[in-house]
Amino acid sequence: MRAPPALASALPALALALAALACGDRWREDADPPPAAEASATAGPPTAIALPPTAIAPSAAATPAAAAPSAAATPTPVPTTTAAQPPLPDPPPGPFTSIEAGWDGGCALTADGEVACWDSSGYSNPVPGQRFEALAGPDCAIDGVGAIVCWGSKEAPPGRYAAASTSEGRICALTDAGEAVCWGWEMGAPPSEYPTATFSLGRFTAISTGSINTRGGASTSCALAVDGEIVCWGGPFGRRTWLHGRYTAVSAGGASACALTDGGAAVCWGVLPDGPAGDYTDVSVGWGHACAITTAGEAVCWGHGGRYLTRMDPPDPAPDRYAAISVGSRGYACALTEDGEAVCWEEVDDKIPAPDLATGRYRAVSDSQWHTCALTGAGEAVCWGWNNDGQAEPPPGSYVAISAGGRHTCALTEDGEAVCWGWNWFEQSDAPPGRYTAISAGDVHTCALTEDGGAVCWGENWFEQSDAPLGRYTAISAGSVSTCALTGTGEAACWGFGQSGTPPGRYMAISAGSDYRCALTDTGEATCWGGSYGRTEPPPGRYVAIDVGSDDYDFGQHVCALTAAGEVDCRGGDGGPGAPPGRYLAISVSGNRACALTD
Repeated sequence: MRAPPALASALPALALALAALACGDRWREDADPPPAAEASATAGPPTAIALPPTAIAPSAAATPAAAAPSAAATPTPVPTTTAAQPPLPDPPPGPFTSIEAGWDGGCALTADGEVACWDSSGYSNPVPGQRFEALAGPDCAIDGVGAIVCWGSKEAPPGRYAAASTSEGRICALTDAGEAVCWGWEMGAPPSEYPTATFSLGRFTAISTGSINTRGGASTSCALAVDGEIVCWGGPFGRRTWLHGRYTAVSAGGASACALTDGGAAVCWGVLPDGPAGDYTDVSVGWGHACAITTAGEAVCWGHGGRYLTRMDPPDPAPDRYAAISVGSRGYACALTEDGEAVCWEEVDDKIPAPDLATGRYRAVSDSQWHTCALTGAGEAVCWGWNNDGQAEPPPGSYVAISAGGRHTCALTEDGEAVCWGWNWFEQSDAPPGRYTAISAGDVHTCALTEDGGAVCWGENWFEQSDAPLGRYTAISAGSVSTCALTGTGEAACWGFGQSGTPPGRYMAISAGSDYRCALTDTGEATCWGGSYGRTEPPPGRYVAIDVGSDDYDFGQHVCALTAAGEVDCRGGDGGPGAPPGRYLAISVSGNRACALTD
């Protein structure tokens, strides 16, 4: 979605040196790029350097010794970070026999059955004088006769039960006969209006229910059958899904569930990936994270916290071997040591920091909404920013083009091989083998040009944005839900969401946003089309490069163009300050931010 090709002939003096990197920051603190080694090479494109194409056109990609390749990366929605909160209190001293993490604190059960809770307001025993056999979440417990007792605003269902699990809006329990019974919200209905659901599908030994998922739909619940199979319902599992196999434990979260196989592996369904390879004894799923205990007593966590792009780092070194673990619904987790002491931790931003000053030289830059990547003069890939899926951790190697996508990144090696890393839910990082001359990483799909000018796309295809038509192309740009390319005669071809309405003409550069696209005519004038929620008018004038970003999920637009004199003109975005004065070689745009190579 970013980095249309710059016109080499328009910048003859600027195209012979590497460039320093400047980023116009409008929304995050990691604006400054990292240092890069000095080297002598040609300045690169807005976001990628491509190998030589077979077709020659104004927008054709070029070798590092010439200038500028085809379009590259697509931004993803603006990251939302949680506001600064006061630190949570440490859990009270134990020993405890079980623990449950909640929204911003937790509860633990003492050896004599008393409940001890803590949160941002301090410490408490919400049910003084009562004794319990087991916790059933951070706000419920089961007493000695099997009754569920809840505190706070939660209302306990009547009856006697062997086990129970609670989330913000649901309670699920197992009867003495092993039947699964649930009460509570489903698609927004309050508990009093939602009928009890009883699953007479077998006998179960464990049950777990998670938070309402991130899209406001049904919470996920799962139960472990006596034969080791699992049944889940709600969230990504719909009405009911049996997960065949033999499992020893299961935990449900907002839009995911994880289980332990009888071999000790942690496997997950829904949003979360499987746990790291290992042998585990306990597992727990929260809003967007999962944590497990290894047979060595270590705590291991994975996941990204939904849109908050966070990670969980258990204390290192651990105070002792862990025996049990619980992940809350909003980035809070607790574990019990073998001695029964409670240890808790919170999620942290999953970022790779950037240094204060851009002291290095670069040949290419690619900016996405979540992270930024650049190529040094030696071809080393350097990335910084959000790293929730490993998109900012490039593998070692020498690259000639790079493109930062939604939560993945792709690059081209000197031999034209496509290498991708980061999120791969839609297989957008599974680059097919071959030799390519240009590459562009979109939100959840990726496109590249082969040596003979063919377009190849892979990844998510809901809107047919990965169905590249046959033809010979000289430039390609993968957007959020669409893709655009330029033919050898300079015509624009777009496919995917909102592809209709592409104006006829001859173009030398093109960039695809969400459902908004811009191109430069063969005389350097900017023209844009599409935009479901209005359209940002392109800047007037004559330019040699243009790039489009997008705002969050509302399909807003942010467009910047580069003149032959190296000046930048930006429109749209969040209305913040424009490009700082200076002369630039190339530019890369995300929703509310832009990065450029200086001269």
